[in-house]
Amino acid sequence: RSTPLYSSAASDVYKRQSHFRELVMQKVRTVLGDISAAEVGFTLPHEHTMYGWNGVEFDHRAMFDFDSLVTSVVQDFKSARESFGLNTFVDCTAPDMGRQPRVMVEVSRQSGINIVAATGFFCQSMGIPYHWRRQTVEEISEFFVRDIEEGMFGVDVRCGIIKVASGQDDVEFRPTTEEINGWHLGIFEQKVFAAAAQAQAKTGVPITTHIDPEDWKIADANIGLEHLELLVENGGDPDGIVIGHTFFASEEQLLEILARGCYVQCDNIGTEWRGLDDDYAIGLIAKAIEHGYEDRVLLSFDTFWSVMRGEHAFTETDPEIAPRMPIDFLPKVYFEKMRRKGITQDQIKKITEKNPARLLTFLL
Repeated sequence: RSTPLYSSAASDVYKRQSHFRELVMQKVRTVLGDISAAEVGFTLPHEHTMYGWNGVEFDHRAMFDFDSLVTSVVQDFKSARESFGLNTFVDCTAPDMGRQPRVMVEVSRQSGINIVAATGFFCQSMGIPYHWRRQTVEEISEFFVRDIEEGMFGVDVRCGIIKVASGQDDVEFRPTTEEINGWHLGIFEQKVFAAAAQAQAKTGVPITTHIDPEDWKIADANIGLEHLELLVENGGDPDGIVIGHTFFASEEQLLEILARGCYVQCDNIGTEWRGLDDDYAIGLIAKAIEHGYEDRVLLSFDTFWSVMRGEHAFTETDPEIAPRMPIDFLPKVYFEKMRRKGITQDQIKKITEKNPARLLTFLL
């Protein structure tokens, strides 16, 4: 498989499409209803209000008190608003990751923070339940479309983004070495990607991806580019796609992805998840800006603001994936590091406000 770089003519088309999106696609879908792009403000574009591994809903230890949990998350949201102006929170918790629409709705109501919910599925090593593995691409796509246009199953709460993912188990992690149909993605992951692209073509909603950090090490490959190419081949629009966990990439890999017209996301800041180094990641942000891509970079914690596990302690077989950073880590530590690297306050504002607002808007 070999997919050539887009021509300059194609690049011009994407620029015109981007301009069209800014002029016309002025609505963002939140759990409390649609808002204008002007109402988005400071955004964390990849987070999890509540999280649980596939199957946790059957674990007695994972029971939680709804009101207490909501109160705790609301307090954190309000602290984030006071600390750095948080106004919009994209909850990238897919249905097979413990998605809790009632929690999102109540947290948004009480905190005043916009929450965008996700449809989609996680990677097949940790998600994509068996029922959905048996469905066709078209059936999976229709599921995504109904989540977006009608509401999640059992509740009148609609989604505003699609989450797709690839990679191996997060306890015994390793690169994906098997190549299927020319891609370093599992066969069920490929179905989900195709379905997401088709759903995007029907609805216009953005797509966000998860990449296992180890897969950036696959020899003679660029896993982020594979994500983008697979989505585009099935009808996806680069202007509405963000490739996540991109700041494990090499400079060459990052720039190759950005050249295709999509967004890239720096997340898990401060956690040292899988060896992520903040200084390295900020260096890549600076390189992206240097090459003219400051309008294509996003920044997020990617943390679990609450977890479905009750009093169940983390263990060797079920470890905590990454520590949670203090809410004020972003303005007090990370932004300061960015400024020392030569990234201006105006550029930080663009990365945290204008860029996510542009990504999240779509024609309704």
